[in-house]
Amino acid sequence: MLRWTGVILAVWLAAIPAFSAEKPPRPKAVRSDIQLAVQVAASGLGGLVAGVEGREERLRLIRGYVAKARFFPDGEGYFFVYDLEGICVAHGVQPELVGRSLINLKDASGFSVIRALVEVGRKGGGYIEYAWPKPGSEGDFDKIGYVEAIPGTDYIIGSGLYFVDLR
Repeated sequence: MLRWTGVILAVWLAAIPAFSAEKPPRPKAVRSDIQLAVQVAASGLGGLVAGVEGREERLRLIRGYVAKARFFPDGEGYFFVYDLEGICVAHGVQPELVGRSLINLKDASGFSVIRALVEVGRKGGGYIEYAWPKPGSEGDFDKIGYVEAIPGTDYIIGSGLYFVDLR
């Protein structure tokens, strides 16, 4: 039964652009959109990996989901997953980060991005503002992210919105 949660989640997220395309244009996504996407993904992934034996099999399932999951009408929404030590275990658009410890990574202002994301996720989830490279663009951009623990695991999942996209 719990594995069906992941299947339902994947179908729901895949359908978002199709439903959005039929509606008139709406303002860019807001904070609640990103929070909802992360909460649904966290819950679905928690159900998907519940009862799965072995770290590698759990990671395979999480990575497979994160690699394909996109949301928002333009498909720019993606997820990232870190363990509680700050090691990237999955990333929707920067797979080169997977396996790397980023716990000491700081943005241009000196803010410890991954350390903060892990701490917020460990404490139950929430928002955080930071600067991050925007896929397809040069340089770092201000971003608001939302993170939350994946139930039953030692991982946090998150996503975010670049402020430049909210204008």
